[in-house]
Amino acid sequence: MRLSLLLASAAAVVGLAVPALADPDPSPGPVPDDPAADAHFLDTLNKAGMTYRNGPDAVAAGRMACNMMISGRSEMDVVNELSARNPGLNNGGAMRFAALASSTYCPQYLNASSTKTSTPLIPGLGGR
Repeated sequence: MRLSLLLASAAAVVGLAVPALADPDPSPGPVPDDPAADAHFLDTLNKAGMTYRNGPDAVAAGRMACNMMISGRSEMDVVNELSARNPGLNNGGAMRFAALASSTYCPQYLNASSTKTSTPLIPGLGGR
């Protein structure tokens, strides 16, 4: 499934609050340290109407999402992990958060599409 499709479908979800984003992965992983990118990510969250209690935790969760994608995990794995670590964040909010993180930290995954085909997960949006 294309992450850009996730972004489009998640755009309908407005005003979801991102909790403290507890337990972000402490390892920096392959996403390089970049304070300017971190500030951009927090600004992107703010402009998207996603609230958070702790900026460094939100940044860590965004980096974790991209690190998971970089390591080969599926978008659904990323969404499920974000939701599991943040009980107040439903799957729609987690999809939106992951798409916003990808737009900042790993944009190569925004337009990446799988070569696999399957039954559409959402009618009308095509398969993965």
